[in-house]
Amino acid sequence: MLITRALVGIIGAILALIVVYTGGIPLLVALIVLSILGLHEFYRMTRSYKPNLLAGYAGAVLILIGAHTGGLEGALRGGIYLFALTFILHAIRGLKPEMVGEMAITFFGAFYISIGFAHVILLRMPTYGISLAFVVLLATWTSDTVAYAVGHYLGQRPISPVISPNKTVEGTLAGFIGTVVVVLIAGKSLPWMGSGQFFVLGVVIAVTAPLGDLFESYIKRASQVKDAGTIIPGHGGILDRFDSLLFAGVSAFYVVTAMVGNGG
Repeated sequence: MLITRALVGIIGAILALIVVYTGGIPLLVALIVLSILGLHEFYRMTRSYKPNLLAGYAGAVLILIGAHTGGLEGALRGGIYLFALTFILHAIRGLKPEMVGEMAITFFGAFYISIGFAHVILLRMPTYGISLAFVVLLATWTSDTVAYAVGHYLGQRPISPVISPNKTVEGTLAGFIGTVVVVLIAGKSLPWMGSGQFFVLGVVIAVTAPLGDLFESYIKRASQVKDAGTIIPGHGGILDRFDSLLFAGVSAFYVVTAMVGNGG
């Protein structure tokens, strides 16, 4: 399992770097595919709430297209379209007591996943250049990989036995340190940021990446499933693989914007 996980992770990382480097339409299409697959996993886990698939999928795509064409403002516009679609397509089903819960799950899943992936587009935009996107990806992968490896071999104390019994305090601390170190080193490719800003960015990613992992684990435990999916050998589903990035990418974008300005 470890060998499979490592090989698939390496191949996936190479493909991701190629797509992010290329940018433009290839990146948009790749993120739309990931969002649809991830949203399919989310709606499958929450199917008892009867989410409206058309509203969720269409709204998620609109958020990503909005980010591609209009930056942050465009992504938020897509969120408004998602909200409208969620209400309209649920309302035509008729008025019923459970409609509020159905709308909430439809909107939440689509917004959570697509807005997270949309920030990969925002990080890749000319405002900051391709290097920032690479630094964030590398730091997030480091957080996941180091935490998993150290937790697997040396971990003793579960960080959250109920939500995620396999994640350990030792692994989390190792992932935190590794992430900060990687950002301090890789951050040298960002000449418009200083060492103190690299450290802040590293800490933010080191905190939010595992939180994204725990958040997705919480959804899985509440839905009583082990993995969100099985599409990625050794890793599970799309959400299992990208849960950390959905939090880390968003937080990295806003902390960099706060420190240096020029947010998309």
